[in-house]
Amino acid sequence: MARFDGGVVTEEEVLRESQRLPPDLRKRFEQGPGRQEFIRSLVDKRLLFQEAARRGFTQDPDIRRQVRELEERLSIQALLAEEQKAAPAPTEAEARAFYQGHLERFAEPERLRMARAWVSVPAGSPRPVWEQARQRAEGLRKRLVAGEPVAKVAAAGDGPERSRGGEWGLLSRGEFGSADVEKAALALTRPGAVSPVVQDATGVGVLVLQERRSARVPPFEEVREAVLGQMAPVAQRRVFEQTLARLRAASSVKVSDGGAAVEDTVLKD
Repeated sequence: MARFDGGVVTEEEVLRESQRLPPDLRKRFEQGPGRQEFIRSLVDKRLLFQEAARRGFTQDPDIRRQVRELEERLSIQALLAEEQKAAPAPTEAEARAFYQGHLERFAEPERLRMARAWVSVPAGSPRPVWEQARQRAEGLRKRLVAGEPVAKVAAAGDGPERSRGGEWGLLSRGEFGSADVEKAALALTRPGAVSPVVQDATGVGVLVLQERRSARVPPFEEVREAVLGQMAPVAQRRVFEQTLARLRAASSVKVSDGGAAVEDTVLKD
């Protein structure tokens, strides 16, 4: 992709370096002038490194120390990744035992699937604006109570749900945005029930209950992947400890204690 005195920049290097960029920035350098600019920046980096090496900075003790520390960290990560890959996967019995011992982690709270017809009010609006918004919301509520489809009524509002057929989302306690809105939603007991006009910091509107899902603990088969995901850190820690124990046992580890070198039997346990 480019040549300069002392080296080249290959297509593979350009691809590898570009993959490190954020997606939006990467698009800018994928083709045309942007791609040429990116390749030139890689050449510039190589030229700067060559000059640094010529001046002896690559032999600087502090730089060499940082390189060794980075090599050590990356090598340990690669070693542990290989050890984890070779470790046996949890058995069905182990996974089920973990699930039974941590049922609270997989429990689902009561959730309400809500629709909404909303009238937005800009922050800092005076009282008359809020009063007009409430009147408009009352009109939306009358249409809903009269049986008009939620999607049609929501389309006359301002919220993002207007483009989703009125669908607001599947929400549980603490996710409604305000205590008043949550109280109004939880008071609805049957699908199709319409709330009084409610208000929060963003505006006023009306809620419609579409579905009420009771709190539940999903069966193991339904959350198997989530169980294995939560077991992973424990398994990784076990592999780390087993690897370290094996290496300690195979090494003569001594730790200085008050000037005297003593065998570290604790580390071998």
